Amino acid sequence: MRIAIAGKGGTGKTTISGTLARALARRTDREVLAIDADTNPNLASVLGISRERAEEIVTMPRNLMERRTLEDGSVKQFFTANAQAVVEEFGVVGPDGVRLMVMGKVGHAGSGCLCGAHASVRGFLGEIASRDDNDRHVIVDMEAGLEHLSRGTGRHVSRIVAVLEPYYRSMETARNVVSLAHDLGITDVVVVANKVRDDGDRAAIADFCRAHQMVLVGEVPFDSELAAAERSGGAPIDVAPNSPAVKAIEALVATLLSDDVAH
Repeated sequence: MRIAIAGKGGTGKTTISGTLARALARRTDREVLAIDADTNPNLASVLGISRERAEEIVTMPRNLMERRTLEDGSVKQFFTANAQAVVEEFGVVGPDGVRLMVMGKVGHAGSGCLCGAHASVRGFLGEIASRDDNDRHVIVDMEAGLEHLSRGTGRHVSRIVAVLEPYYRSMETARNVVSLAHDLGITDVVVVANKVRDDGDRAAIADFCRAHQMVLVGEVPFDSELAAAERSGGAPIDVAPNSPAVKAIEALVATLLSDDVAH
């Protein structure tokens, strides 16, 4: 299973990504690989990796792709490294055995785009998709917004989860995630509602998803305990293991592991 978590900034996709990875690791005997594909990486703290250790993580190289001219004159990019060697060199093992890899980050103003970093993640996911025999689960925390879809960063995932909150701009972003994912040929796209407060929120989300043929597979309630976990800098699954939101995310594991959830 290779799942990408996408959505508008502030929807809680990183919290869901990290908590989902930890919960999944507790339920499987396969390796769980978490990839922070956000240029403002914060997945480490949600996984329970200390700030000091997170600052020491070496990001994935930006030069893992090579442009080659084919016999017909077309140009194509190829992944040039050994995927498992990349995992072992750049992956950091955290709580519950979840291995974290970080795509890259903005080092300083004016440093240019991270096109190469996005390309490396895209190529890496393609390589493990073609070579893995289901020996690992992958959770990718995508960059907020839609640019990662225009770059095709998550082209080789098996499922995209669009996270939305119960307000119009967030739901519109999720709708665009679904549409652009389909453009990439990814038909397995589902929606998770986050920060749901009441039946009014629930109805608004359900109506929007129904109107736009979006597959809603679960919801996570608004939970003040998560704010306390954020302030502490700890992982929600450690700081507030019995909170309603953490329990709801844990319950999503079985749903997202199902092959027919989007049908």
